[in-house]
Amino acid sequence: MKHQSQARYPAPSEVVLRMFTDKDFHTRKLDAMGLKNYQVLEHALDGKEFRIKIRRKVPMQAPALVKKFVPAESTVVNEERWNLKSRTGSVMVEPQGMPLEVSCVTAMKDQGGECVVSFDWTIKARVPLVGGALEKFVISDMERRAAEETEVAIRLLKDYR
Repeated sequence: MKHQSQARYPAPSEVVLRMFTDKDFHTRKLDAMGLKNYQVLEHALDGKEFRIKIRRKVPMQAPALVKKFVPAESTVVNEERWNLKSRTGSVMVEPQGMPLEVSCVTAMKDQGGECVVSFDWTIKARVPLVGGALEKFVISDMERRAAEETEVAIRLLKDYR
């Protein structure tokens, strides 16, 4: 299933990119969201590209139809990459123990006085019959979490101006 979303930040893309490519931003964001059980597995910033890989425990509240495929608490590994020059990137999400493949292509651009970050997601459930319901649940959960992450990131943005 394909899904598109956007996040808007009240700052130019150079400021948002500076924030996104700071390892401490990612840990501060998770702390502010109340996710204490996480570990930064890898990170690198070489002047051209940024990469960070984080494993975290995420509480899940799945509806009955897909509950057997979604644990109450899931271990998720996210790998986020950004190209500093093109301001494009990708996100790979590995929800461990769930029959899902989740990936995303990202891009940021300036629009007026804001930075708009676009996300083009591909979510694929590897289960027959209820796969579509599982994909819809994942999209709904991602949207809710993305809204919270954006809200927290906007509060942290002042530190990168």
